[in-house]
Amino acid sequence: HGAMPHLGRDPVVAASAAIVALQTLVSRTSSPFDSNVVSVTQFKAGEAFNVIPDETTIGGTMRTMTEKSMHELIEKATEMMQSVGKAYGCEAEVSWMEEDKPITPPVVNSKKAHAFASEVGKILLGNGNVVDTEPSMAAEDFSYYTQMVDGAFIFLGIRNESLGSVWPLHHPKFMADEEVLPIGAAYHTALALAALDGGPSGESAFAKKEKEEL
Repeated sequence: HGAMPHLGRDPVVAASAAIVALQTLVSRTSSPFDSNVVSVTQFKAGEAFNVIPDETTIGGTMRTMTEKSMHELIEKATEMMQSVGKAYGCEAEVSWMEEDKPITPPVVNSKKAHAFASEVGKILLGNGNVVDTEPSMAAEDFSYYTQMVDGAFIFLGIRNESLGSVWPLHHPKFMADEEVLPIGAAYHTALALAALDGGPSGESAFAKKEKEEL
């Protein structure tokens, strides 16, 4: 009962302490030169306002730039949550749900594929309409392709202030300017044709490799 907390164990307090502790994973256990993200985004506990629940559930996501860093964070986070739970007299059960949601490796663009895609884009759309973006910590299973073959992940810009297409993905006001879809289709077509024809400016190493594999 909430009026007699001394007679039991409070998983709400334990989970709260675990969340605070997890914030130190990046700042105190990772190299400042290694980009990592730990975000706790779920906290579920109890139904009654005057009853201390018998369990709580917290959830979230971790992102890294390398698979090595991911496995290190998983090990440290698991140990941290179990230790914090024990310190508060609770038992922490940690699951990374790898059976349902396998850990996605980072997307690493091939230099050759990046150069090829950039050159095709500049020919089709103009130099000023092809830009390099900063690395993103968003997860993307396109990485499974780039583990096997040269590849480059490409964004198609949809910003259009006149339509209100200015909000990022997952924002409640997000909307896509679908007028850009023909541009995306034309770009993908140009990439395919350029690869088959030996590259936008002659036979590129990337195109040669693709032809050899075909």
